[in-house]
Amino acid sequence: MDNTKNDNIMATDSALMQIKIILENDFTLEGMVFRVTIGGKGCDGFTYQTGFTAPHADDVIHQYKIGNGVIKIHMDPFTAHYFHHGRIDYLLDPTTNKDGFVIENFDESNYVGKFFKDETKMPDFGGKA
Repeated sequence: MDNTKNDNIMATDSALMQIKIILENDFTLEGMVFRVTIGGKGCDGFTYQTGFTAPHADDVIHQYKIGNGVIKIHMDPFTAHYFHHGRIDYLLDPTTNKDGFVIENFDESNYVGKFFKDETKMPDFGGKA
């Protein structure tokens, strides 16, 4: 099954380059993939986490061309259901010493409060819990 798609997820050059640099320079990540997941939910919407993990068979994979190569960003089906229109960026601000991946879901306003009471906004994984 081909789980590769791009939807409307934009990954900035900064994010793609940072993923590429990390994967090329950290030998402990061999065989790992870059992953975006929903880490939690608050009144203002979801929180997101990024990191490197083993690939999973049911991953939704977003591919981006960078130079002569391809960067793949993996999401579990739950995350992909709610995050399909947004941006993945990497910020580095030496003046404040802040850096990291920033996830912006352009549809976040649909997932604030108790949106899950609206069954039309819930994922259907074919009867899987």
